[in-house]
Parts: sequence; C-alpha cells; structure tokens
Amino acid sequence: MMTDGQFGAPAREFDFFISYSPADEPWAAWIAWTLEEAGYRTVVQAWDFVPGTNFIDFMDRGVSESRAVIAVLSRHYERSTYGRMEWQAALRASPESPERRLLTVRVDEMPIEGLLATITYVDLVGVADIDAARSLLLTRVEQAVDGHARPGRRPGYPGGGPVPVRHPEQPNPARPQPSALA
Repeated sequence: MMTDGQFGAPAREFDFFISYSPADEPWAAWIAWTLEEAGYRTVVQAWDFVPGTNFIDFMDRGVSESRAVIAVLSRHYERSTYGRMEWQAALRASPESPERRLLTVRVDEMPIEGLLATITYVDLVGVADIDAARSLLLTRVEQAVDGHARPGRRPGYPGGGPVPVRHPEQPNPARPQPSALA
C-alpha cells in the first residue's frame, strides 16, 4: 500500500502516476491538476515526493500501485533514465494490453521510436487553446480508462444526405422481412 511520506500514514489509492523528465515539470503539473479537477487521483513527483521520501521506493510504488502510468513524452523524457524505467515497468505490468497500463501524452515535436511508438498517444503538440487541450486530454484519458472511444454523437451518413430517423416499431427496410408463407 502506498503511504504518505516517511511516517507510513496510509495514502489514498491513485488512478495515475505521472512520469516525466524534470525539465517537463510544468507539463506534468498541468496534466495532474487537470486530471484531479476532473476527479482522478494522481501521483506526481513535484507534489508527492516530499523531503525524507525514498525516491526510488516512491517511484516504484507510484508505478505499481496506480491504475496506469501517464508518460509525458518530450525530447527530455526520451533521454530520461528514470522515465524509461517507469514506462518500461508499466508495460511489463500488463504486456497483453499495454494501453491499459501506459498512457502517453506527447508535448514536444519529436519522433516516437522503439516500443513507445506502438502506443497511441494523446497529442498536445500545437494545441494552443487551453480549453481544447483540457478537453482533448480528458476525453482521451476517459477513452483509455473505458477501453472504448465511441463518439457521443451519431456519425453522419457517408453516402450523402441526412439519415432518416426510424422509429423502433417501424420495420427496418434494410433487413429482410419474414415471409407470410413461412
């Protein structure tokens, strides 16, 4: 069980451990704050690794005891030894479905290579509007948690023209009707 600080007080359970390079702390803090405003619980080094904390132990517990790791992808993160350890531990925790244990958020224009390239990421690069960025982050995180990305609105009919509304009691013209002789 995760504990708060060195005194062993029980901590709450966490949804997300935010993995980032120290150079990307502003991004990590914004992501964590945004998620917490939406009701998720996060672990982020800048807030939770207080003086006297065993850094490696807290990092291990954050990765293993959170629902998922959110890796903040940047050029700095790409070179981060601890960041690499964190996302690799998340992948090892669930190799059959890594998308359920590792979520990635790209915040820097950079190529994603190696194993990280196999994980679909939330792309905040070039998103200047804070409301659009917040909406994108929360929508994609919710979809990852749900394991499903069904849109809230019905897609338009690609064949042109509006889709006629059919009432449930009306027969579906696309489905063959049972024969009266059967």
